[in-house]
Amino acid sequence: MSVAETWTPSRRLKAAAAAERERIARELARLRARERELQTALATLHGARAELEHQLDVLDHFSQDPDAASSVAERPRLRAVSEAPPTSAGTLLRGAHIREVAVRVLADAAARGAPVHYRDWFQLLTSRGFTPAGKDPLATFLTQISRSPLVQRSTSSGIYVLDLEFPDRARTRLAQLTAQLSESQELAADATVQDIAAARQRRDQLTAEMHEIERQLEEAQRSLGEGDA
Repeated sequence: MSVAETWTPSRRLKAAAAAERERIARELARLRARERELQTALATLHGARAELEHQLDVLDHFSQDPDAASSVAERPRLRAVSEAPPTSAGTLLRGAHIREVAVRVLADAAARGAPVHYRDWFQLLTSRGFTPAGKDPLATFLTQISRSPLVQRSTSSGIYVLDLEFPDRARTRLAQLTAQLSESQELAADATVQDIAAARQRRDQLTAEMHEIERQLEEAQRSLGEGDA
């Protein structure tokens, strides 16, 4: 009966393989770090763009831009705005409560998933008996809704839409971050000082993102009335 031959790599081959593995691991770490940098830069760019677009809406309001004051036929309308009875009488809203109540009111409307002009949305809010506090309630309203994690600005001037899928995406992202945070706790036995520092920085980034998403998810749940008795 023949005996299968066994092959043992030489010491030189083992050393070469180990060196190549370390090189690839370093390159992967560099690419992952670069990927995170680009993702952060892209998120910053998106945030800056959204803020500038929002500022245009505010300026349109003050300058009475024709697009912002377009006729009823030229922009999406909420159905049954005047038919819904007020949910409160003369309630003054301040701060984050403005956007939370505004989102709740729009989500309860017949056209909750449809694009809406901010003036129509403001009319819906005030028709329910709510008024944003401030010298210019409409400008205050605009500032607040732009900060809601559930509100997206469309490509059309002054048009917004509720992102009702945000809570599910946020929960999925939190699960991913939790898994990544757990993985970042694991360090190789031969980890260098640089490896340890990089891992700590990564954990800080993951934790910061988790806290921000948790804050946004909590606001989204309050805005949509999730968990209310």
